[in-house]
This record gives sequence, C-alpha cells and structure tokens, in this order.
Amino acid sequence: MNKPNAIVVGTDLTPQTSELLHEAVRLAQAYEGHVVLVHAVEPIEDPDRADSDTAAFHDELMRKAELWMTEQRDNWSAEVDLCTYVELGSRVKVLIGSAKERHARMLVLGSPFRGDGPPVGIGLQVVAQSPCPVLIVPEPIRAAT
Repeated sequence: MNKPNAIVVGTDLTPQTSELLHEAVRLAQAYEGHVVLVHAVEPIEDPDRADSDTAAFHDELMRKAELWMTEQRDNWSAEVDLCTYVELGSRVKVLIGSAKERHARMLVLGSPFRGDGPPVGIGLQVVAQSPCPVLIVPEPIRAAT
C-alpha cells in the first residue's frame, strides 16, 4: 500500500490559495510528501446532458482554471513537488475523491466561515466526509478601513 504522503489542497483560485499552499508545504515537508492542488469547476447542470452553450461555458471555466494552475506551477519554488489538476464536478465529490484516490495524509481548505454569515456548506460537507484529517486555514483578519 502507498504511504499516504499527499497533501491535497482545495482552491477556489482566490488569493487565499497562497496561504493554503504555505501550510501545505509545511505539512508535506514534515511528512516527506508532495502537494496536490485541486480545483473543481462546479457544473450548472448534468454535464452529460448540457447543451452546447453550457458545455462551452464549462470549457471556458476549465481553460481559465488550467491557466491559473499553470501559473502556480511556473512560480512554484518550494522544495516539495506540486501536482495540479482541474476537474468538472461537485466540489465536495472532487475533493473527497482526490483525497481517497491519492491516499491523502491531509486535506487543506480555506475557511468555510466567510464574513458574518453562516458557515458555507461545502467546507462542512468536506470535513464530514473526508477520509483523512482536514486542516481549515482561516482567512487573515483585515483591518477595517
């Protein structure tokens, strides 16, 4: 059986990703592992039944996400390996599937708590279903201007 050494990082392509990757690198170094950066493009409807406009919309989202991931790989300077991928599907299913498939040591996510509202359901669903420990990295507190 493979030694679980992947640190899977879920990203929504926001600036907080750099903070998530910083924590993931620390974990990967501690576990002699690597970082897997994952982004899910949430389908509007069933991708198999999508019309051509919806399919084109998803293709464009996937293309933009792949370009963003390429920038991350091109600028990667950490001493651990980085693998990136983008998948069309439910964010929860994609993240849980990635953690299971890669026998992840840890799953790293941004905070499901945003603003003053209730927790975002996706983060809580991932925590509830994850096959491995989940590290929630809170967004930094920014001073009011």
